[in-house]
Amino acid sequence: MKPIPLRQVAVMTEGLLISGNPEKLVTSAHFDSRLLEEGGIFIAVVGERDGHDYLSAAAEKGACAALISNEAKLPSNLPEDFGVILVNDTVRAFEKWGGKYRQQYDLPIIAVTGSNGKTTTKDMLAHLLGQTMSVYKTYKSFNNHLGVPYSLLQLDESHQAAVLELGMNHAGEIDRLAALVQPQISVITNIGDAHIEYFGSRQKIALAKGELLPHTAEDGLVLLNGDSPYLRQIAHLYTGRILYYSVQGPADLWAEEIRTDERGTSFLVRFSSGESFTAALPLFGKHNVANALPAIAVAKELGLTTEQVKAALASVRISAMRFQVITAPGGALLINDAYNASPASMKAAIETFAEIYPTRRKVLVLGEMLELGAESARLHAEIGTYTSLYKEQLALVLTIGEATRPLYDAYQGEKLHVSNKAEAAAALRDVLDAGHAILFKASRGVRLETLVDELAQE
Repeated sequence: MKPIPLRQVAVMTEGLLISGNPEKLVTSAHFDSRLLEEGGIFIAVVGERDGHDYLSAAAEKGACAALISNEAKLPSNLPEDFGVILVNDTVRAFEKWGGKYRQQYDLPIIAVTGSNGKTTTKDMLAHLLGQTMSVYKTYKSFNNHLGVPYSLLQLDESHQAAVLELGMNHAGEIDRLAALVQPQISVITNIGDAHIEYFGSRQKIALAKGELLPHTAEDGLVLLNGDSPYLRQIAHLYTGRILYYSVQGPADLWAEEIRTDERGTSFLVRFSSGESFTAALPLFGKHNVANALPAIAVAKELGLTTEQVKAALASVRISAMRFQVITAPGGALLINDAYNASPASMKAAIETFAEIYPTRRKVLVLGEMLELGAESARLHAEIGTYTSLYKEQLALVLTIGEATRPLYDAYQGEKLHVSNKAEAAAALRDVLDAGHAILFKASRGVRLETLVDELAQE
C-alpha cells in the first residue's frame, strides 16, 4: 500500500475525520489489531466481536488512526494525535476504500472463484505470472468482504499484475466483491455442492458465482471449466471472449494423457489452435491439472512462452493443507488435505489417493463436510458409495463424527467409525510405520489438521 494522507482516507471511505492530523500518512490497514503495523489504520469491525473494544490495543501496536462507527466507544487513553474517521458501517467503508484505491492502478487483475480449487488455481496463476512480472496474490484465503478490500490495498507501483480470490457463502457476495475488483480476466473453476445449505441447488450456486462475469472488462477474458455444465449455462452473462478448458475432452484448451505417480502428475496440453506441449506438475491428481489449465491460458495470454510455462509448472508450490505430504517419525506418509472439503473435492482426493503409493497400505481418514444442510446425509452416503469403488486400494477407511455415519454405513470395505479426533489418534497409532500412507480430508471447521499435527509428533 502506498502512503495515503488521513484526509484522503476519509474521502475514500466516505467518512468524517473527527480527530487527528489530516496530513498524517497512513501506510497500512488491518481489521485484526494483533496484525497492525506501525503507522497503520485499524478497521473497527463489528461482528462476533466488536472491534471498538480493541482500539486501545491497536494504538499500543502502533496504529496511527482508526475507522470507527461508534463514537461512544472511543477510549479516553488514545494518544492525543490519534486519527479517528467516523462512518456508519466500517465494513462497507473499508470496501469503498479498497474499490477506489484499486481504480488508481491500471494493471491486469485476475479474479478467481468457484466451488473448489480457488486457492490452488490462484497460487498457480501467481506462480506462472511471477516468472516474468511482479505479482500480488491474495494472502492465504483472504477472499471475503474483509479480505478482498484488504488485498486491493496491498497494491503498489511495484506490481505488474494481481491475482485475487473471491469467495462467498450467499448470493450477492460475489457481485459486491467483483464490483470492487473490476478484473481484466476472470476464472470460474467449477460448480459443486459447497455451501449448498445456503442455496438449495447447484443452479443457484452457479448464478451466484456468475455474478463475477458482468464485472469483467468487456475487452477482457473469461475462463470457464467446460466440464461443469452449469458454467456453460451462465456463460451468457459475459459478452466478451470466453475460453473453455477441460480434462475430459476437446475444448479451447484441454489436457490429455494425464498420469499421476509418487512424483506428481504429467499431462499433454492441447489448444484448439493446434498447439500442444507436454507438462508436469509436482502435485497429485487430475483435479490439479484442471486447476493448472486456466493458469496456463492466462500466462500465455499475458505473454509467457511455452518454455516459461512448462518450467513454472514444474516448480509450482501451493498453500498448506492441500495434499501436503508429511513423513511421520515412524515412516508413515501423512497427507494433509484438510484445508476444506466438499463432495467434489472429496471425490477428487480419494481418486488421487487411490492412484498413488501402490506399495503402501493406504488409510483414508474422513471428517464431516460442512454447510450441506438437508442434503448432508445423502451427500455423505454418496461419498461412502463412491469410495467403495476404490476399496481394493484402501486398507482402511476411518470416519470421524456423527455426521459421517452415513458415509461409514455406505462404504463396503474395511472400515472403522470413531466419535472424535482423540479416538481417531488412538486408532491410527498402529499404522504410523513406513508401510502406510494416510490421507486426511474434512471441512475447514473440523480442523482435522490438529490430528495430523499430533500424529506427526508420534
